Amino acid sequence: MQDENFFDSIKRNLNGEPGQPIVLGVCRTLAERLNQEVWLIRLAAIVLGVFYSFITLVAYILLGLFMDETSHRTKSLFEGLGIWFRELTEKVGRMFNDNVGNGNSSNRDY
Repeated sequence: MQDENFFDSIKRNLNGEPGQPIVLGVCRTLAERLNQEVWLIRLAAIVLGVFYSFITLVAYILLGLFMDETSHRTKSLFEGLGIWFRELTEKVGRMFNDNVGNGNSSNRDY
């Protein structure tokens, strides 16, 4: 078995599983288009995300939406998040109505 140094370990972890995107596949797609290694693009995205979180997140989402290779995954993610958020708000609404909707708990005569 070969000894793996720290740098090789980082590269292996940033490459991800073969054929599988880590999140939306934006870094892999950019690496293919720019003829770079995937781990290098992911490392750049992580470093940018640490210092410029909001801008990096917006750029990642926009690239995910507008690149043909990743647009389907990105749209599916947001559809899933929309369904999850709708179900969460309905659940919170039902809980609120069950606890406060009767009107009996807060309007007691003492």
